[in-house]
Parts: sequence; C-alpha cells; structure tokens
Amino acid sequence: MGLDWNPIGRPKAGCKDEFERIFSLLVGGDASIDKEQLTNQWLGIQVSPFETIKAPQVGFDPGADAWARDRYRTIQHPTTSEAEFMRSMEGYYVIELAAPCDGIPVYSNGAFGYVELYSFRAQFLVEHCGILGDDVTAGLYKSCLARDLGVLGERIRDAATSYAQREKVSHVEHVKTVDGIEPESPESTAHILFSAARWCEYWARREHGMDAYW
Repeated sequence: MGLDWNPIGRPKAGCKDEFERIFSLLVGGDASIDKEQLTNQWLGIQVSPFETIKAPQVGFDPGADAWARDRYRTIQHPTTSEAEFMRSMEGYYVIELAAPCDGIPVYSNGAFGYVELYSFRAQFLVEHCGILGDDVTAGLYKSCLARDLGVLGERIRDAATSYAQREKVSHVEHVKTVDGIEPESPESTAHILFSAARWCEYWARREHGMDAYW
C-alpha cells in the first residue's frame, strides 16, 4: 500500500493541552490505554480537516445536495428511494466541491477510497529518499502535531530547493498541476517535493498535524 499522510484535526479553543496529551498517548504505543475511549474523547475536542478546507456538506449546502442527487442517479439498480439516499448521505463532506488549495494535493490516493482526497501520497517522497536524506526520510513515517509538521515541511522545502536549483527546474516550485510535467523527470521530482512542502505548510499553519498511514 505504501505511505500516505492524513491531516489530523486541530484542537478546539481552550483544548490544546488536552488535545496534545491525548495525541501523545495514542501514538505512544502503550497497550494498557483504552484506545477507543481516548480516540472518541480526542475527536470530540477537535475541528476536522473537512471544516478547515470548507468542504460543502450534504444536507446543508445546495451544491453538495446536487452532487449527492447526481450520484444517486448513477446507481443502476437502487435499493432505496432518492429521499432515503439523501437522508443517509446527510452530513457527508464533498471535498471535490471545496475550493482548490495546497491542502488538497494533486498527489493523493484519495480516488481509491481508503484515504480522503486531502491526503498526500507520501510514498512518492520515500522513492526520493536519496534527495531528502535519512533523517527527513525517517520523519516521513512519524505522526506529528502541527509544529513538527511545519518543521518537516521546511526540511522538505530546503531539499526541494537545493535539488531544483541543481537540476535547473526551479520554475516548478509554484506550479499547482501536473499538466506538462514529464513523469519521472527532474521536473516531476521537484514538483512532488515542493507539493509535499506546501501540503505540510498549509496544514501546519492552520494548527493541523499529520497521521502517517501505511
């Protein structure tokens, strides 16, 4: 499956210390904790990434409702009515309708369904570990809070800048799409690195950390 990054929620106002305490317990590997109870408690004191990117919700946004109805009409043999389907979809966040941003990357396995579209396909970075170095590569696999995600983004950006200058492909730094970029070229490598740095910076600046999933 490889490595994917998912943004975690950010702490609600007044909950930062408790949020970080529970996060440390959840990633600490202590088998004696009640992980399910702690996870539920942790989720209750955070703002989800969906809210940060302002993804429209079915049942609350006309655009999301229209998206859900279109989805229902693609079902060849529906077993429920459209009204029942809409009720079952209420609250669903439609990332596809959110405004483009660096937190919704072009490099994502979200289309495969096991992660969201706001996830970053960090396995692409693992494949360029020689550029990143051992320390940064090790950090790719570590779930972290916002401050450490920001540091990781800085280190990836430094590596990307050095590589792009060396390969004379610095022009891809601010390119947001893969249009016209040849796969497995120096341009592509630099584009992946810069995209990862922007993803880290986007979420870290908004107080979201990262869950490393593989």
